[in-house]
Amino acid sequence: MSDPILELLAAPPSPAMSVDEDAVHTGGRRRLRRRNLRRAGVGAGAAVAAAAIAFTTLGSGLGGEALPAGPSTSVDAGRRVSAALFDGDWSVEVRPGAPADQPNVMFYKGSGTSRQQLAGSSADATVVSMGTGTGADGVMLGTAPADAEQFLTVTRDGTTGGVEQDTKPLPGTDYQAIALRFEVPAQTENYVDTFWTNAVDEVRSARGELLPSVPTNDGDRFFLAREAGTMGVFMADGSGGSTRPLTTGESTTMGYGQKPDGGAWSWSSVTLLPEGARDVRLEWANASRTTDVTVRSLGTAEVAFAKASGPGAGSGPIVTTVSWTDTAGTRHTEAVE
Repeated sequence: MSDPILELLAAPPSPAMSVDEDAVHTGGRRRLRRRNLRRAGVGAGAAVAAAAIAFTTLGSGLGGEALPAGPSTSVDAGRRVSAALFDGDWSVEVRPGAPADQPNVMFYKGSGTSRQQLAGSSADATVVSMGTGTGADGVMLGTAPADAEQFLTVTRDGTTGGVEQDTKPLPGTDYQAIALRFEVPAQTENYVDTFWTNAVDEVRSARGELLPSVPTNDGDRFFLAREAGTMGVFMADGSGGSTRPLTTGESTTMGYGQKPDGGAWSWSSVTLLPEGARDVRLEWANASRTTDVTVRSLGTAEVAFAKASGPGAGSGPIVTTVSWTDTAGTRHTEAVE
């Protein structure tokens, strides 16, 4: 008999799965079809995105205003670079050197000579610029910096269905093509932001803003996006990551981990704390073994890391309470939301 919890996880195929704590401990909210395509790391965010209309860029107008689609005779066709996405169902074309009053990125349904032009946009190579609209059928198309290596897509809390991601290089340009396909097409309106990393372990928002980040003990990369009301982790092995909204309390705790088929849980906990917090202690449930807590500074906050293991037959380890001492010597204790 199949395990209904594992079927709901937005994670890589077995034997090893990277999972989101909420998805594990509440039964999961998203399903991703098992395809030979990279799955988008999807998390919940507190920010609200603008509605999608005719490929107008979503979120905060990232990458510039969408322009009317149409032929651009001033751009040499030989300088256009295209990439097909999702098995050729969609394609993105970059036009280097396009005049300022012409779109430098074009979006198409299909690929090759039979593709249908949908829209054009002016997009900067330093940001992740995504759009959707009429004719896109639940797909968001866009561009990202060529050096971006991992992506985490953030949607409004409560978004239903899964999200698949596909990326392709655009050789000779500073861009790469990116597409997101939502299992429930109407959920494209819940897109909020895209966080991404590069080879030097920088974490940036879709706008290209550098976010504060620190490595965990296992080499994963924790980051904080206060403006978006979100924190998250990119996995060191490139398998994705996890995010969660910041709470209204003094601390926010998230967890993520792995459970090989027939094996035990291996769980990591990350807690964001006020600047100067020390003597951090975690109370665990469903854990058979835990590690000491490591605290690292983000500059304006502290981050506490710890790991636990638990029986594979159980629901998995989870942190229930966090306590710490502040700079004035006062002890604080918070239940994990």
